[in-house]
Amino acid sequence: MNVNVDENAVVQTIAQFEAAMQRLTQITPVVGAQLGARLDSGGEKLFLVDDKGRRIPPMQALAALTALALRINGGGMVAVPVTAPRAFETIAERYGGTIIRTKANLGALMQVATQQRDMLLLGDGTGHYIFPAFYPTADGMFAIARLMELLTLSGARLSAVIDDLPHYYISQAMIPCRWESKGKVMRILNQQYQQRNGAQVDGIKIDLGSEWVLILPDPDKPLFQVIAEGCSEEQAKVLVDKYSGLVTGLQ
Repeated sequence: MNVNVDENAVVQTIAQFEAAMQRLTQITPVVGAQLGARLDSGGEKLFLVDDKGRRIPPMQALAALTALALRINGGGMVAVPVTAPRAFETIAERYGGTIIRTKANLGALMQVATQQRDMLLLGDGTGHYIFPAFYPTADGMFAIARLMELLTLSGARLSAVIDDLPHYYISQAMIPCRWESKGKVMRILNQQYQQRNGAQVDGIKIDLGSEWVLILPDPDKPLFQVIAEGCSEEQAKVLVDKYSGLVTGLQ
């Protein structure tokens, strides 16, 4: 459905996109499809609905593709950004694979894909998927084909793969910050949390044992992203609120 290019629909509003996704959730289970897929206007990003008509968040969809790829290949390497939950390491352990962490932007993923063409998959958790063996850049149409192939080889339905994923709880917020204050905030945070900092890939990631907080300066806007993974949805929000207040107070 809707496979023809409509010049009037090259740019969609958020409301139009949401309406289209809602239609996809209704159509997919009615026609008995294995999945529903929608590409963005550039054909780079892929958004999914499973066979039960459930809309799959992009990060969860990336986790599902990671699980399928590692399972079918008996291991291998997958790259995800530093913003992705630790569930990816859990999935990799389950299937004997390895997770590589990258900076939180598509350019960093593409650079890794170019350098390591033997990687099974790279994704940013927003709908971009890269399969270096095919081409080291995001391609939504190839991602659909690859997903269908993996589902066929595994003999599983997408809904079953989703239900088998480890649970995770992520929360995030955008905190305004003047350009001239960004360096000061980063410097103080580095000093305060030096003992809790692991390998710093991007921004400042604070290791809290089973939980973590990432404070990431936006490269294009006067703001910080505060992202946290907690042991529950409520705890993740508590962590975001706490460290958002910290970033605000340091300005």
